Amino acid sequence: MLLAQKQGVDDLIVAELAKNPYSTGPFLVRLVNKNRKETTKQAVYIALKTLMESEIVAKVGSTYFLSRVWLTRLDQLFQAQKEKEFGRDAIFDLREKESISYHFPNLLTTDTYWAHVFDLLQDWMPKDHPIVGWMPHEWFVIGREEVERNLFKKHVERQKYMCHTIGGTTPLDKGYQREWENPFVSIYTTDEALFPRTYYLHVFEDFLIEVFVIEELALEIDQFYSAHEKLTPQDKALFENLITKHSPVRMKISRRKKKAAILRKRLTKNFYLPTGIIAV
Repeated sequence: MLLAQKQGVDDLIVAELAKNPYSTGPFLVRLVNKNRKETTKQAVYIALKTLMESEIVAKVGSTYFLSRVWLTRLDQLFQAQKEKEFGRDAIFDLREKESISYHFPNLLTTDTYWAHVFDLLQDWMPKDHPIVGWMPHEWFVIGREEVERNLFKKHVERQKYMCHTIGGTTPLDKGYQREWENPFVSIYTTDEALFPRTYYLHVFEDFLIEVFVIEELALEIDQFYSAHEKLTPQDKALFENLITKHSPVRMKISRRKKKAAILRKRLTKNFYLPTGIIAV
């Protein structure tokens, strides 16, 4: 499926043309082969033909590029989706002290929806109030790095400030702090037991996203972080097994103004907030 997580030849071609417009066919074959060595030249040209028939890719001379017609349609689709989300997503129907609970079979499926809601609420947040987060470890940067980089990039693009507290000081936790902080994301690491190891939290104004994992999974994640200082591709593959294995996860999204204010105050006390950012 075009632009899906599991990429086919057409996805790779579109991704490469976005970065390298006006590429020749042989050059595209080389680019695709860097990501999928088994892909043949014939498969690339067949995919290009299909993309051109769908008006996704256009060609001039011997070079290919993404069609502005398709890009315009895509942009219109995204804008329409964005406008509808605020009116239709169930979280915006929540009143004070109301909540919705969701149950997922593993962390990966949890994060698919979690990232969706995070993006919605990040966009909705006023710029003068910080998003506040707590996690025992920020495992998304290992198991869901591309998704997480996009979310961090949007902090800068949207100028939405975040105070992120991590309940660990392992080398991987400290590495996350060094590598992922940016002008709009501040990270604090601590061994202080602020919350249970099974608990994850994001606060957006009076909205709370609370995620609960089972003790066994929380312990396995802690053990992984304690056992590694740096990560090889094999280590990352091992961690991906943790987030994809069956392990029930519950997500609760609620609207609780008083509780949100208490949590925000508790979790921002170790941060220096820029001028104009209000934590109360």
